[in-house]
Amino acid sequence: MSSPSEPLGPPYGQEGAYAAHAVPAADAPRTTASDQQPVGAYPPGAYPPGAYPPSATYPPGPSAPAHGYAEGPPRPPSPPRNDLAVWSLVLGLLGVLGCVFFTGVPAVVVGGNARRAVAAGQADNEGLATAGIVLGWVATALGVIVLVTFGILLLLPLLFLGFAVPFMGSVP
Repeated sequence: MSSPSEPLGPPYGQEGAYAAHAVPAADAPRTTASDQQPVGAYPPGAYPPGAYPPSATYPPGPSAPAHGYAEGPPRPPSPPRNDLAVWSLVLGLLGVLGCVFFTGVPAVVVGGNARRAVAAGQADNEGLATAGIVLGWVATALGVIVLVTFGILLLLPLLFLGFAVPFMGSVP
């Protein structure tokens, strides 16, 4: 058994205070409180080996992090998400190249979402978003033109035929 005057382990705040450590052999010299460095023996900003810096406390205080050590440097910001603007541009190009309504309208919608992401600071490619929106509107306009043109070309003969059929029986 040890006497009450002998320390049971390293002092609070030094390495090994709460960690498992090897028990010294019986013939090894024991350290006592008088062998420890006095408080203030180190210059300001220097700490004994294994001591925590003053910004971190153990056990954690009310303002200290729960894990017991100081936070590291701040994390760099995550890279911006540019996929919405790219999709808008791709859909707009597909719309202009022939898919008209099927990809033109989604290009406008996705491009609008991409511009909102740029305004919120989550993306950095407003030019691609704008290009996708413009191409989406061009594809939609081409779709309307194609629909009207084919509608007129298909319905015009039927319209004339519809007017002509009632009179066909009276022609000699």
